[in-house]
Amino acid sequence: MSLLLNSLVVSDSRSKYHNSSVNIFISSDGKIKKISKKKINVKAKKTIDLDSCKLSAGWVDFSSNFCDPGYEYKEDLISGVSVASSSGFTEVVINHNTHPVIQNKNDISYIKNKSLNSLCSVYPTASVTKNSMGVQMNDLIDLHHSGAIAFCDSNLQNSELILNVLIYLKQFNGLYISKPKEPYLSNGVVNDGLNSNTLGLKSIPNISESIIIERDISLLKYSGGRIHFSGISTKEAVDLIRKAKKSGLDVTCDVPIYNLLLDDEKILDFNTNFKVYPPLRSQSDIDELLRGLEDGTIDVISSHHQPQDIDSKNCEFEKASFGIISLQTFYSNLVEISRKIPFEILAEKITKNPRNILGIKNPEIKEGSIACFTVFDEMGSWDYNDSTNQSKSKNSPWMDWSLRGKVRGVVNGNKTNII
Repeated sequence: MSLLLNSLVVSDSRSKYHNSSVNIFISSDGKIKKISKKKINVKAKKTIDLDSCKLSAGWVDFSSNFCDPGYEYKEDLISGVSVASSSGFTEVVINHNTHPVIQNKNDISYIKNKSLNSLCSVYPTASVTKNSMGVQMNDLIDLHHSGAIAFCDSNLQNSELILNVLIYLKQFNGLYISKPKEPYLSNGVVNDGLNSNTLGLKSIPNISESIIIERDISLLKYSGGRIHFSGISTKEAVDLIRKAKKSGLDVTCDVPIYNLLLDDEKILDFNTNFKVYPPLRSQSDIDELLRGLEDGTIDVISSHHQPQDIDSKNCEFEKASFGIISLQTFYSNLVEISRKIPFEILAEKITKNPRNILGIKNPEIKEGSIACFTVFDEMGSWDYNDSTNQSKSKNSPWMDWSLRGKVRGVVNGNKTNII
């Protein structure tokens, strides 16, 4: 349907309307027909006054778990897409580690068909090896042609196989996503430090992350290709990736949004909603992650949305599953981070940068372009509780909080959820 949005402030440094208050008319074919600082005299099917809310290119989440197939009681594609779009995202990259894992044409088709014509586009990653066992490589070219946006693996530790994967992916400029986790050093539950010693909990040291990043960077130097490190959390990781970029390697990375806000003191009350992977680290790690965002070392901020059912969290800390649901609170978290880093820098981490890495066309806020943008109100507030939670799961440390920063909705072509 045709849509007229009044009183929007454009927040997009690439647009000639940046920081200007405008009115936007979107035709029924989903194209931006008119942008004007003056009133637009047109009959639209729907007109919405947005009281100087802001508008940016549609947001992209680089790492979410929608648990479908196999764990639909935690989240599924329909609920996941609904949460994502209402949280400001027009595109989401979903992880391969479902049950069964995403590893063939049928798996890709299942994801595409179940999320077809949704307000939020879903991009599946595929497992590098059969059943993510880290042994036999899948047909990556076939998966690429079927629609896999990138390739990852839960258990790939064989350096020779990783090297072959990097060489193989060069045939079509494919992206290998490395989740830096050394298995023998990562079987703890919290960050290694004073707080883990105080509580007597088995720890996960920083080197469990950095040792894998060092290995994969060395392999990349030898083979060429592209690596994206997903879910970095340590100051050592930032330093290694910064040096790799300066040396000219095609390396990118993302950080979970909660690792920019929460340190490992949060575990002292044994609240299992603070048990995440990568674990919450020290304040010095957070400080370096923030510096990495500012200087461009860290390319992307991702939600790392990981739904867990009640039984997976309502148990002893050591036995609880890792993860936070973090799509719905993402923008409120971003507002908190913007107290330290300008929002314009943060916006690139969820709009331009992830699209450039994935090879997705960047939408433009100009007349004639297909509409793809997010509308948000930095001064808006909302209550996060059982009645407002849109996920199937409840594992969030921000549950029952009042939060600042409210998403009004998205426009994606001729579809919108703005009210």
